[in-house]
Amino acid sequence: MDFYAPENSYTKPSDFNAAIARIYQNTGSMLNLGNDATLALEYPSDVSLDNHGIAHELNSYTNSLIPENNRVLQFWTNAYRIIFDCNTVIDRIDNPEIIFPTDKDRAMVKAEASFLRGYAYRLLGILYGGVPLVLNEVAVPKRDFVRASIGDVWKQVIADYTFAAQNLPDQLELKEDGHLTKGAAQHALAEAYIITKEWDKAIAAASAVINNPAYGLMTERFGTWKDKPGDVYSDLFRRGNVNYKGKVGINKEAIWVDQYEYLVPGGGHANSLVAFLGPLYWGLVGNDGKNLFIGPTTQMGGRGTGWLIPTEYVIDEIWNDPNDMRNSAYNIIRDVKADNPQSAYYGQYIVASGSFTSFQNLLNRWWHPIYTKTTPINDFPVEVISNPATGLTFNTANQTFNDSYYFRLAETYLLRAEAYLGDGQAGLAAADINKLRERAHATPIAASQVTINFLLDERARELCFEEKRVLTLMRLGLQKERVDKYNVMSTGNILDRNKVWPIPQSEIEKNTEAVLEQNPDY
Repeated sequence: MDFYAPENSYTKPSDFNAAIARIYQNTGSMLNLGNDATLALEYPSDVSLDNHGIAHELNSYTNSLIPENNRVLQFWTNAYRIIFDCNTVIDRIDNPEIIFPTDKDRAMVKAEASFLRGYAYRLLGILYGGVPLVLNEVAVPKRDFVRASIGDVWKQVIADYTFAAQNLPDQLELKEDGHLTKGAAQHALAEAYIITKEWDKAIAAASAVINNPAYGLMTERFGTWKDKPGDVYSDLFRRGNVNYKGKVGINKEAIWVDQYEYLVPGGGHANSLVAFLGPLYWGLVGNDGKNLFIGPTTQMGGRGTGWLIPTEYVIDEIWNDPNDMRNSAYNIIRDVKADNPQSAYYGQYIVASGSFTSFQNLLNRWWHPIYTKTTPINDFPVEVISNPATGLTFNTANQTFNDSYYFRLAETYLLRAEAYLGDGQAGLAAADINKLRERAHATPIAASQVTINFLLDERARELCFEEKRVLTLMRLGLQKERVDKYNVMSTGNILDRNKVWPIPQSEIEKNTEAVLEQNPDY
């Protein structure tokens, strides 16, 4: 009675459900910007950079990405924590003394654990290459881990996803948002089969999601802001709209969503993109020496700090159609009006008027376009608003206070397009890309325009600051090429060895009974 152990913690179905809930939470904390560490999956990339300088964090892989780096250890440790917990669930759930309401209920929990284990190995495989495969609960100290081949890692990821796809419920059978579904497993399988270049299987997995009548691209205004200024793309990210079963209507584009319940104990972590990606506009001083703004406000997107900033590539270069909805003023705010009555620029657009010319710098920490998908503009909770009349917020207006997408149907189309391209079917790849471009009112493309770089451009237009861009570039082997071309902070600071991260040195040193090999050239 004096301590928890697996033997007294896994005795009834609710114990397993509690364990799965915790694994979901840990997965979200590792990936969805619950803290600054997860920024390492956003930069250095072609879409964003860390504004604190070349020597800060991982801006310079050449100097920072070493076996002793804390970020290198952190993702390794977090992923294996998830794997450990999943293995405990998987190894113990078939105990016949534990009575589940139905065999289907037991299989669903086991499928969730299997998927989440595969998802953790997917992260490890992309970041580190071949890693130790641990597929059973570790009950005693172990110091003889050895690395599996990268091929075996992907075989295990596919095996876990496949079991999940066979045993998870369909979206329409799901009783509660946030749990995994068959569609989520099929979406994940599509990416895994792309990595192993099994194009037919990737196409089939993605098609199973796209052809499922439970899912569909949202093409009409919906949800909590349906009757307010905006467009359907902006609706996808409004507070209360991200879940499949949104507060007001169904979002058929949501496949798997990280849950956040505001003011609910144990309600998860809020995505911190408001703070990291929002500009430091509220500290801007105009050319007249006066502050341009009264402070952080709900109408300007809360309290940003300009830590993570978008590159010129994603701000300007990717927009090849003036009618593209994803670049509308409802989705990317490129200029705002000064709201401090004491400023000579009060009521004027700060960029158009040249109000802060002397404060501009190469990296634009003070001002860069605001991506509305990353902040609840005019929709912050009342508890973080200090003055409702002016919209002035407390410093706690630095989170999205919203659920976050893991998988959205738009990405499924782009994954299938990637598989079609790999299979030499550029016409079908173009057709899938055009589904998104048509929804965005952008000009359709021809088969001859489809390349892997065009696909990455389209992913940036559609999924910017949703996908973990570093993982996308790394799985394609294009991080160095794209960063050198588009990222002014990190150009030339990614080496050939950085196609994978180093194995954490502390893990190598603790593994005293076998050799845990380091990646080449580290």
